[in-house]
Amino acid sequence: MIMSKESIIFVGLFTVILSAVILMLSYTSSGQELNQYVKIEVQQGDTLWSIADQVADTKKINKNDFIEWVADKNQLQTSDIQPGDELVIPLKKKHQDAYELATVR
Repeated sequence: MIMSKESIIFVGLFTVILSAVILMLSYTSSGQELNQYVKIEVQQGDTLWSIADQVADTKKINKNDFIEWVADKNQLQTSDIQPGDELVIPLKKKHQDAYELATVR
């Protein structure tokens, strides 16, 4: 069975539109997910390890898992962070002043 030119165009256009909608929904949901977490501003002398030390000690989280999570969610290419950088860390906002540890893995 040979498809007409109009049918091929319709299927192609439908595929492109469906792909765009799926891409937009996945992008939007990942952004909303990160809004649930605490955002910090990197201070002079901070490293991923020093931030991991602060969180890991109080929340009993593996430091390597913490650093991997932060690097992944913040799309860090290297472990270098600079004062003024904003990082999302795996502490979920429960309400304005209370936080709970997020699932890291």
